[in-house]
Amino acid sequence: MQILNITRWPVALLFAGAGGAATLLSFASFNLFTMAMANFDLIGRAGLIAVQDGALLQLAEIVLFGAVSLGGWMIFKIFESELIHRYRAWAERTNPKG
Repeated sequence: MQILNITRWPVALLFAGAGGAATLLSFASFNLFTMAMANFDLIGRAGLIAVQDGALLQLAEIVLFGAVSLGGWMIFKIFESELIHRYRAWAERTNPKG
């Protein structure tokens, strides 16, 4: 699929994609932290009753948010590496050594 070939995307779209991925990473990471702290607090206060009332489901949500956070980081790094590659190619064209 050509749409996944980011080497053909305009620079503005790469910046927007990197910004969107960074935003996704930020929100997912923050939510991951708050959910984990709430889950540990609930299990610490209620014990087995908390597990029976859905603490394991919340743990699954924490794992899901961790995967979303990792995906956002990976997408950001892909866009970042493409932008760096383009910048270096531009810098070599405008300032040839020789």
